Amino acid sequence: MRPFGTQKKRKKANNNLVQQENSDDDNDDDKEEDADEQIQGYTDEAIEDLDNEGDDQGDNDECLVTDATLATELVEDIELEESDVNDLSDEDEDDRYTSISCKETLAKFRAITRKLKKSPNSKALFVRLCQENKCRTPHNVERDVTTWWNSTLMQLTSIVRCSAAILDWQKDKNHGPSREHFITQSDLDLARDLVDVLQPFYEITLQVSIRGAARIAQVVVFIDQITSHLSTAISNKTDGYPAALRNACRAGIQLTNKYYTLTDCSPLYRVAMVLHPSFKDEYFKLAKWNPEWIDEAVRLTREMWEAHYKPTPQQATAKDPNSRPKPPSGVLAGLSGASQARAGNISSDPLNIWLSGGLHLDEEGLPVNPLKWWIRQARSGNTHGGLLKMALDVLSCPDTY
Repeated sequence: MRPFGTQKKRKKANNNLVQQENSDDDNDDDKEEDADEQIQGYTDEAIEDLDNEGDDQGDNDECLVTDATLATELVEDIELEESDVNDLSDEDEDDRYTSISCKETLAKFRAITRKLKKSPNSKALFVRLCQENKCRTPHNVERDVTTWWNSTLMQLTSIVRCSAAILDWQKDKNHGPSREHFITQSDLDLARDLVDVLQPFYEITLQVSIRGAARIAQVVVFIDQITSHLSTAISNKTDGYPAALRNACRAGIQLTNKYYTLTDCSPLYRVAMVLHPSFKDEYFKLAKWNPEWIDEAVRLTREMWEAHYKPTPQQATAKDPNSRPKPPSGVLAGLSGASQARAGNISSDPLNIWLSGGLHLDEEGLPVNPLKWWIRQARSGNTHGGLLKMALDVLSCPDTY
């Protein structure tokens, strides 16, 4: 995602230290910019200024900082310290697994994967045992690769799926793994628990990894879903997760909260929520946001609408004074006054009307597709006082823009 504020140009430098110092200076400048400026659109003058700025530099060794570099710099600032994790549970020797044993277990799983990958005879025996134990297919153990999303979950799932065959296979002295890599029931318990905890991450990353599948309005929802899921894993006593896993979930919540702060880099995340027909400001209230944060989200939405999308007032056409109808009298005059009084109590502000209206859900009570909903509004001719074009522009943004 792009940090708010004016984007700086950075010179290439052979010296890494100089480049790092320049990066730090640029980040400091960016932090001092007003977040509200993010919603200001580009004008012809602004674009011309950017072009002139590039002409003034004039050297081929100068380049614009890419979005990926900017995002990396922001993410690198988000580091989880041990002091950030509060209310850690004390681990006990009687726990099914501990933090230390978890590392050993994951190392065992990786060793099993390597053995099956490098030894055809071991793989053949393993497949036969899977068939004899009627394990679900595929009969293999997935690799856990650092740069592959969800590969840890895939490996854990395959371990659980083929656990009966693994327990038989490791007994074979010729084709099984070495004894230090034998798995036990506690190892399988950890695998099953981690599969439960990691499953929502898999479902979310599937959406954000497919081009065009996720939109900006879903980012806040995804983060809230992860936070709620991890909180449940910590507090749910019936699942009986050992302290090691509960502490890992606490660290996950703290890290998620730090990433949550990145959404403050741009008002578009909050504006997208306000313009979502199933969320509006009600989502923030149900999520127990601070009232000041909710007011700020509405303020940013209003500021964007007034600056870029508010329709220009149309001048009333002059009427012939001679054609004016005779003013009502008696009871009819009273009705006219009552009608004007009632109209005065109804807000004519499009954003207020939008927020005071009901939420739009599908037949199953789930959020609707916001873009499709607004497109239907466009086809029906309802512009919602300029909110239509603004909603289509904002809600069309991908989850990372």
